Amino acid sequence: MSKVYEALQHAYENQVEVIKVLPIDRSRSQSVILSNLPPLKMRREMVQLEQRLAGLLPDPQHNIIQFISSRNREGVSTIVQEFGRVLVETQGRSVLLVDGDSQKITQHQFFGIPPKTSLQYIMRNGGDLDQAITPVLHSRLFLAMLSGDSSETLQHEVTTSKRDLWNHIRKQFDMILIDTAPIDISDEGLELCAAAAGVVMVVEAEKTRAKVISHLKDRIVQNGGNLLGMVFNKQHYYIPKWIYRRL
Repeated sequence: MSKVYEALQHAYENQVEVIKVLPIDRSRSQSVILSNLPPLKMRREMVQLEQRLAGLLPDPQHNIIQFISSRNREGVSTIVQEFGRVLVETQGRSVLLVDGDSQKITQHQFFGIPPKTSLQYIMRNGGDLDQAITPVLHSRLFLAMLSGDSSETLQHEVTTSKRDLWNHIRKQFDMILIDTAPIDISDEGLELCAAAAGVVMVVEAEKTRAKVISHLKDRIVQNGGNLLGMVFNKQHYYIPKWIYRRL
C-alpha cells in the first residue's frame, strides 16, 4: 500500500473521528486566465467514447473514470484532456481533471496552470476543496493534483477512507477523470481502481502486445476495478478513414 493511502486505510479501520472536507465555493475560487487552447484533435472519437461509456457506467451522473495504461507514452494524458474538453464544450458538463501521476502534472502543464495543494493533503488534513482545485476561466473545467511533494507533511491523523473521500468529491462534479501513471512506472494507479466507477485502458495500437494488455486487465480486476473497456490510441489508417467507418 502506498504512502498516499496508508494512513487513510489505518484511520478507516480504526474508525477515528472524521475531519470535514468542505465543498467548493466557486465564488471564492481563483480562476486563471488562459491563452487560446489548441483545437481538439479527436472530437468525433471522444463523442463516440462518451456515448459508449454512458451505457456502461452504474450511474448516469457524478462518475469517476480512471484512465490507465501498461506502458509510458501510450497517450493517457491526451485522451483524458480531449475527453474532458469534449464533455465541457459539447455538453456543458462540469469536469474535474486529476493529475494522478505523482511524477508528472501533465494536465496542469498543458493548461498553463500551477498546481495548488494536492488532494492527498486534503484527504489527510481535511479542509476546503478550493485549496486543491483550480477552475479554468470561462468554462466548467477544473484541475487538481492527486499527490504533492514531501513538503506536504502530515499534520493530523487521517479521518476518512479513500472511498468515502472520493465519493464526497464526486458529488461536486458531473464527471471526474483521473490521469494515472502507467504501471511500468508505478503501481500507484492500481490502488485507485476500486474508488472509480469505471476504468478505461489506453492502448497504443500496433505497439502494445496482447500479453501485456491481458496482464493489465487482470491487475485492474484484482484491485477491485470495474473495467469498462479499452481505447486504441495512435491508430494508423492504411486506407482512407471514411472506408474504415463503413466497415
